[in-house]
This record gives sequence, structure tokens and C-alpha cells, in this order.
Amino acid sequence: MAMKMKHISKTLLSIVCTLWGMSACSDDYNKYDDCPTCDYSVTVGSLTGTPVRAIGVEMDPHFFSQNITRNDGSKAEDWENIVVQRVKKMKIQQFRIMMQPQWWEPSNDNNDPNVADMSKFTFDSEEMQSVYKVLDLAQENNIGVTLVVWGCITNIDLLSGINSGQMHFLCDARSHNVNPGWIAGTDNYEEFAENFSTMVKYLIEEKHYTCINQITPFNEPDSHIAGYGRIMWQGDFETMGWPDTYAPMVKALDAKFKADGIRNKVHFNLSDNTDGTPGYIAACVSAFTNNEADLYNSHVYKFDYDTPNSTLVNWERQNIASSGGKKHFVGEFGFPGYGSARQYGIDTYIRGVQLIRVALNYLNAGACGVSYWSLIDQYYNRNASYSEMQQLGLWKYLKSAYTADPDVYAKIKEDYEVRPQYYAYSLLTRFVRQGDEVYPLDLGDELIAGSAFLNTEGKWTYVLSNGTDKDKMIQLENDKKGANGEYNVYKYMEGRLPEGDNLIEATETITTQENNLKLKLSRSSIRVLVQK
Repeated sequence: MAMKMKHISKTLLSIVCTLWGMSACSDDYNKYDDCPTCDYSVTVGSLTGTPVRAIGVEMDPHFFSQNITRNDGSKAEDWENIVVQRVKKMKIQQFRIMMQPQWWEPSNDNNDPNVADMSKFTFDSEEMQSVYKVLDLAQENNIGVTLVVWGCITNIDLLSGINSGQMHFLCDARSHNVNPGWIAGTDNYEEFAENFSTMVKYLIEEKHYTCINQITPFNEPDSHIAGYGRIMWQGDFETMGWPDTYAPMVKALDAKFKADGIRNKVHFNLSDNTDGTPGYIAACVSAFTNNEADLYNSHVYKFDYDTPNSTLVNWERQNIASSGGKKHFVGEFGFPGYGSARQYGIDTYIRGVQLIRVALNYLNAGACGVSYWSLIDQYYNRNASYSEMQQLGLWKYLKSAYTADPDVYAKIKEDYEVRPQYYAYSLLTRFVRQGDEVYPLDLGDELIAGSAFLNTEGKWTYVLSNGTDKDKMIQLENDKKGANGEYNVYKYMEGRLPEGDNLIEATETITTQENNLKLKLSRSSIRVLVQK
């Protein structure tokens, strides 16, 4: 009886495999339970109307100035052999780069914000030399750059020792009465505008960096510090008696960039708010009546790995609805953490699946792009403790840097070891490109996301991320122009990731038949189909 049932089971399996094609029931399929008994039909419908601007990463310029100077074993050749090579392979499209005013103007050049005394600017500082390394990498690989002036430093700590321990001259009046942390806002709008504009003008006109295409004044200006208030006020009714400061600062910045002849060289990417102040963009839109903003962006870390698609989509749609007709970009994204430098599940395989699922939902909602925080593990200060090292990168730092955490250290095999999310996010940066039109796919499950992308050459790419513990057979129909043809298939699957920092390669080719593609989306996996 048992043998007879086994024979019947094999016969049914053979029939299903024949109907679906052998790729549906290959060896890779048989690692799971058995063939599904039904498929899920998906039709490529309407586009969002918002082409992709960029798939990017945070790449803050501290490797040379704050990491090599720790004398902990990192070397200049590590940058060339590791960072440069991996960035090239990943085909990253946009860097978001931290900047700090004291790096190029530690003391006020003079008392006239309309006349910059260039002899007082320190564009040759070691910190700026570290910035140039990142800009050179961007320039050489056609990577766009968003320069973000983080804020005004309250305790200067330059490698040169200039003004060590002093508060930067741009810090606002509140900084003298309370301890706002390491970053403060500014109420010295014209001097701040001179500082920022002079730096951008120098980089574009003197250093000839054509990669710089966006600027953002103040990182997370809505951040609240006890006893101090917002970094930069805007539209907050609980202002502790302080007026708005963000919009006046931006208006001064806009005027200065125009006066310096560089306003048309960069887009103003504004707001840069956290996910805790949903009204910040709307308050900015109300204040910017002279087209100061070219686009807006927000940061998001509040959603867990199991947050449903609809919640992610609704969050981004609210941002877009608040943006006054301007495009909205997800300027930083990740997951909940503990402290500012750690997140749960950072080394897990499933994080890669969820990273792509989350990004697809933001794009499906109409975001013009996303930027992951961050590219690499690194120290932001050469004297920082282990607990302060940013450990959210697509790859790790030197193995020896993790000795303070025995559980983590024991699992690391080599310096600059990549995390699983490196392979996953690389699928997005490599195959979803600037100018792609986005067609959301409804895959019938709140933890499975998908998008179809039509590039500027008329070729299609499908990205599917299954965050469930169930396999799903999918019949994908696309009757739009040019969709028929052969597709290379890339798979992010547990236990089948590449060795070292090699990227995922295509493992098979499938062909459309009468506008239909049939494939199996394995549990906890990513599929990317790229038209030849």
C-alpha cells in the first residue's frame, strides 16, 4: 500500500512538473515540502508615474579621517581593495554624505556673510581630504551625491587640533545655555548659508566634482533633545517660545546659492525628517512659497520585519501627499534598533529579504528612490568606544574591532566580511536603475512584495520578495509592449549565497509564453528576473 501511494505521489508530481515546466520542480524546488496545488495570477497593471531617481546608500566620509587614524589595523589600501571594488560591483547610484561645517570653516572667516575670505577656509584639512576620497569614488563611477550638513558641532575635535573643545560659531543661542548633545541648530542663517554655499561652490567649480547633484541642510532637523527642543523648529506648536528656524535658514541658503551662481547646479532635498514627526514636511511646504524645495525626503526605522505591506505603503503615501506636488525620497531606511548604532537581526539572512520587501513597498507607493543606512561599518570618531561604532553596514569592519562582543567576534571569518543583506541590496542597486518606471505587483499577501520595472531602453525587470515561510507559485502576466522574451533569473536563497563578496549570478533563463511568466517564489527568498 505504501509503495502504491508513493508511486501515485510521484506520478502527480511528474504531471505538475510537466504542466509548469521543469524549472518549477528543479532540485532547488525539491528542498521544500512538495509542489503547490495551485498558482497565484498576477497582472502587471498601472505604473506609479514616478520614475526611479536612485537606489542609494549612506557613505559618510570617515574611513581615512577617523578609522585609519585609530591605528587599529585599517589601511589606505583597504579602501582601494575593498570599498572601491565593492561599490563598483554593486553599481550604487547615489551616495548620501555627511558634512560638518568645522571641516572647512573652523572659525568665522569674517563678519560679512556676503564676502567669503577664502584664505580662512580649510579645504585642505584632513577631514576634507577624507571627503575627497568619497567624492572621487562617486565621480569615477557616475554616482550622484547628496551633501548633508549634519548640524553645528558643539565640541570641535579636528585632527589639526584647531579650536579643540570649542563650540562652533554657527551654533544657535540655545546651545550656550543647555547641552544639546554633539549637534546643535543655527540661528545665524546668513553665516550658515555662506558656509554651506562656499563649500559647494568650491567643490563644483574648483575641484570640478560634477557628481554633486543634491544638498540637504541639517540631518533630521525635527530631532528633539530634552531641555533644548528641536534641532531646527518648523511648524511645532510646542516650541518652548522659539520661532521657526528651519524655513528661514533654507530661504537664506536659497538666496545665497543663487547669489553664488550655483543654485541651478544642485537640487534642494529638504525636510530630512524622522519618522516621528509626520507633520514636518507639510509645515515646510506651507513655508516655502518661492519654490525653495526641489524635493523632500524622510527617514524611517520604526517598522519591524513583519510590518505588513499596506502599512509601509500608507506611510509613504502620506509623505507624498504632504509634499505639495514635489517628489518624495526615502532618505534613510532600516529597521528598529537599540541605540543609534545597532539594529536587531543585522547579521541574519532574513534581513536581506525584508530589506528588499520594504524598499519595494516604498517604491510601489510612489517614492522616487530609497537610500539604505549604511554602506559600511565604521567609526565616526577616532576616539569612539566599541559601543559607538556604527554597525549597520552591508559589510563589517576589521574582525579585531569586534573583540568586545565575543558572540559576534566568534562568527566573523575575515576582515570586512559581508553580511547577507549585501547580496540582497546589490540586486536592487544593480538591476533597478535611474529612470525606471515602476509597476506595483499585488501578490496577494501582506508579507510578499513585488514590482515590475521598465527601463529607459524598453527592457523589463521583476523583483519579488517573499517574507513568508510558504512557497508561492506565480503566474505573471504582462501584455505591455516588449515584455515577451527571455529573462535571466537571480535568486537570493538561504544556504546558496555566493562566497566572499561575489555577487549573485543568474542561475537559469526562463522565457515568456503568450505574455506569461511562470515561476516559483520560494519561502523567505528574493527573485529578480532581468530581460535579456
